[in-house]
Amino acid sequence: MYKILYPHSKILDPREKSSMTSQDPATHQDVQFCLDGIGVARPGWRTLVVTATADSPATPQDVWTLWSNLADWPSWSPLHQATEWTGPPGFIAGATFDQTLSLGFPAGTATDHVTVAIAEPARRASWSGDANGVRSCHLWTFAALANGGTRIGNTEVFDGTVIGLTKPMLAARWRRQFQQAAEALAQLAVPARR
Repeated sequence: MYKILYPHSKILDPREKSSMTSQDPATHQDVQFCLDGIGVARPGWRTLVVTATADSPATPQDVWTLWSNLADWPSWSPLHQATEWTGPPGFIAGATFDQTLSLGFPAGTATDHVTVAIAEPARRASWSGDANGVRSCHLWTFAALANGGTRIGNTEVFDGTVIGLTKPMLAARWRRQFQQAAEALAQLAVPARR
């Protein structure tokens, strides 16, 4: 039996629907969005779910402004070695960019060509892929907190036989890197003291 770990939550058994609803509802919605986006009804042995959240005192617009500066991603995301727009720059649906990712053993370094599917400034951005037998969906969210500030969400779902076979070697590293990216972005977005 494989269990899915979500950062800052208990171990979840994908066969127990009720256990998925016990976590942060926003994270559950993000995971479900990505599962739906790649046509997976429920996570299984070939599925890897990676989620991270971090809170920032900055507004969603301020966080979005920092996040949407693609050229700066390598400065705060440990996964990114390089990023580059391959079409007109800017996060809009249909925009394209390349990202060179340091994925760790056994995946190594890979350059991923991305087409943005959803871009809602200060709210969310998403893209999906299907390459080498792996389907994936990545979703970044920027939710306003009731007491001010922003909850940053960084979620990706991968599905395929290759993922099922390699996730014991990759999952912990990817979860750590996703969390580090969310936390670094949250810290970067802290408003300057006057």
